[in-house]
Amino acid sequence: MFPELTDTALVFGDEVTTFADLLLLGIATGLAEEAMGSTRRGLWALEQAGFNLPRESLLEEAVAFRRARRLESGQDLRAWLAVRQLTIEDWEAHLCRSLADKQVLTTDSPAGTVEIDFSCQAFMVDLTCGGWWQRLADLAARLWAATKLAGNDLAGADIDLSGEKSRIAGLIEPLTAVDELWCAEGLRRVRAGERALEEAARRCAPPDAVAGRILEHANEWTEVRFDELLLPTREAANEAALCALEDGLEAKDLAARAAMPLLEHRTRHDLLPVEMASLLDSALTDTPFGPVSHDEQWAVLWLRERRRPSLEDEAVRRAASAELLEEALDRVSQGLVRRLSTL
Repeated sequence: MFPELTDTALVFGDEVTTFADLLLLGIATGLAEEAMGSTRRGLWALEQAGFNLPRESLLEEAVAFRRARRLESGQDLRAWLAVRQLTIEDWEAHLCRSLADKQVLTTDSPAGTVEIDFSCQAFMVDLTCGGWWQRLADLAARLWAATKLAGNDLAGADIDLSGEKSRIAGLIEPLTAVDELWCAEGLRRVRAGERALEEAARRCAPPDAVAGRILEHANEWTEVRFDELLLPTREAANEAALCALEDGLEAKDLAARAAMPLLEHRTRHDLLPVEMASLLDSALTDTPFGPVSHDEQWAVLWLRERRRPSLEDEAVRRAASAELLEEALDRVSQGLVRRLSTL
């Protein structure tokens, strides 16, 4: 079974982190339970009478999986699986569970969900194919970098492990030989890393730096609210825009005439398609413009509101602070983090 929990997953400077360390991190932070919940829901959904996975959706899931990992050929996919001791059948079963989980309308485990543990083959396959080992490695790298940023300031802080070490040892022990001392040391590193991350976030985001970062992103982080009428052809969209401009028809009336829904959007400037973002930059409020190519159709747009990012906006402050923190963590770990290629 991949991976062997005693194998090295990544190296921070001269500190080795094993897959067992990553699993402990996942249990301590809840990520492992999140991953297990996904597997449980997928297994439960596939067992339900009448549950159906459309072939087209499975193909889309497979294509998305391969694109995300740059597996261009069947040979690339087979090699990726082989190095992780997985088969095509393991992969296809993962795709089915993953797609089934997405169709379950809850993040909680439904009543009657099968109970699984860390020795469950399906769960271990999903950890690998679902990118969970990579997520755990990313989190481990962030916590390690945060401890470097915070220095020894938190070294003497009391950390209450309560009954966690016994619980985690009991979960991991069936998979590999561990004891409570190992669990206690690992947990202490995790909790110290979490405290260090909080301290690093505070140090890296003083008010003047946050204000400066918001100013740098004044255009990209501008929030726009607009209405969109999508029509099948450029000619139809052009005619709709002319009717709106020359006859003064309201957007909702045009939508009713065209028997098409009027879509309302609120999003950030940098998340929009380039052409649409550029046109919204110069648009006048409540004035129709178009046609604009969008999703293989043609759109007429009405800008309703444009809001520049403000230091008073908590969400904007959080985005700026998060960016400053990630840059600081990247600087600290630059060239010092080596990841196993099979993550």
